[in-house]
Amino acid sequence: MDKKKRVLFTAAAILLGALLLFDLIMLFWAVDIKEPPKTTGGVVFDPNSSDERPSEKPGVAPGVTVSGFSALTIPANIETIAIDLYNPIENNGLYYMTFTFSLLGDEGSEVLFQTGYLAPGKHIYQVTLAHGLPEGEYKAQLLVQPYRMSDLSPTNNVSAIVALTVK
Repeated sequence: MDKKKRVLFTAAAILLGALLLFDLIMLFWAVDIKEPPKTTGGVVFDPNSSDERPSEKPGVAPGVTVSGFSALTIPANIETIAIDLYNPIENNGLYYMTFTFSLLGDEGSEVLFQTGYLAPGKHIYQVTLAHGLPEGEYKAQLLVQPYRMSDLSPTNNVSAIVALTVK
């Protein structure tokens, strides 16, 4: 085979391989991942969970800034805040999650909000605090608790100390 034919043959083989890879990727994405029902065996999911991001609306209090579970900024004296809490889709078939956010102080801790169960792939974009906070710097804790879907038993959790800025 001469050099020109080998180059054409190699190019055709690469193109065919790329098309097959593309088809496999598209086939994988087209698989319909079944979402667990909203209630299963007594499990009640958080009714505020959603697949969709809300659109930005003028006049709404600024959203929460989360930086790697280490810092959080919220508006002062506001009870309903925007935040993105989610259970990764990779947990499908494995774990539900809850999120608890507590203010830490000298006398102990105070729960500011706690979510219900969150199914894999679901987000919560808004939470209501127990009360608004005055401006200042606070120390808080975010506790992420996974639960096995099979029996709702808790697994190892993730607890992060968060520098909470209220302004």
